[in-house]
Amino acid sequence: MAPHSALSASPALRRQLWHTGLWVVGGSVFASVCFAHTSFTMFGQVQYAHTMVFATLIPMIVASLAFSWIASLTLRLDASRRELERLAHQDALTGLANRREAMARLAEWAAAAPDPAPPSPTAPGLTPLCLAIADIDYFKRVNDRLGHDGGDASLVHFAAMLRRMLPADWLVARIGGEEFLIAARAADFPTFAARIEAVRVAVAETPLITPAGPWQLTASFGLAERRGPEAPDRLITRADMALFAAKQAGRNRVERAA
Repeated sequence: MAPHSALSASPALRRQLWHTGLWVVGGSVFASVCFAHTSFTMFGQVQYAHTMVFATLIPMIVASLAFSWIASLTLRLDASRRELERLAHQDALTGLANRREAMARLAEWAAAAPDPAPPSPTAPGLTPLCLAIADIDYFKRVNDRLGHDGGDASLVHFAAMLRRMLPADWLVARIGGEEFLIAARAADFPTFAARIEAVRVAVAETPLITPAGPWQLTASFGLAERRGPEAPDRLITRADMALFAAKQAGRNRVERAA
């Protein structure tokens, strides 16, 4: 059994395996001892003490080995299941949430009852929901000059900066290619916009270190604040339109949706 499988197994599963193992091994020993005792009383042809020792040791060893093998398979299957669950909700390259997870979280936030936070001025009675779509500028040029490994490194670099600079309770996801989604619940829009602007500046001032030397990255951002009971898809569309405006205005900038 691979060590990481046992270490990563849930405590509940490990407890269940221990309990089951004790019952299996104990039951095997008990059954063997009862059978040996019955055979002795019926036939009486062998030494009782030796018979009982072997009747105890043999099933204890065999059942322990057999159950250990079964337990190792169970732990590996559990580790594989949890890894598949993780990959279903996480971007494999950057470690951020993927599009599926982002859309599920936004839908959950949109449907949830309002928090005791101040209501949004654009959505009276609802908890504010701010969203940004980010896109690395000239990403094709990065791939052309640095190769696909360099392109992957730029995505990881950008994702790491988002993770480091944004609050832990914000949603940060890679939703496709060089496009990222950032969302914050119960945050006022001016504060959200200021945070995103700080990220934009930091990205532009922190070059990607490559074997070919430093490479300056920039990113454009489109921002939108939820209006009333606006659906997440519509909110994303408005942020996308703001991102397009940022690209049209020269890139490396933040634009707000109308």
